[in-house]
Amino acid sequence: MYVRARAFAASGIAAALLTAGAGGAVAATTPPSHQASITVKASPTTVMAGQTVRFTGHTSGIRPGASVRLQMDKNGKWIPVHVNSKVKKGDTYVLATRVHMKGSQQFRVASGQTRSSTVTVTVQ
Repeated sequence: MYVRARAFAASGIAAALLTAGAGGAVAATTPPSHQASITVKASPTTVMAGQTVRFTGHTSGIRPGASVRLQMDKNGKWIPVHVNSKVKKGDTYVLATRVHMKGSQQFRVASGQTRSSTVTVTVQ
């Protein structure tokens, strides 16, 4: 009886060590989570129809040279404005477009699955 109890205890310790070791190996190979982000600022925020608006911002977690694109909210759907740029060294970008539709327009900048917050431009 004593031998069986020792064998059972030893197998329990071995299983615990193997489980801990496997967990450590998984944790070591899992990359740290890092959220990518984009900021955006429009200048000017109020324009006459046909004038150019410049969109600038910073990125984090997006490599220099990656493409960023401008999107506009049209009836609740984000559509591309066909204005693209690249993230520059220093994690900045610049986009510009002429706006023609009068009223308040919502814009954002996207790169892959990362989206900025929205910025409003009033077109008179």
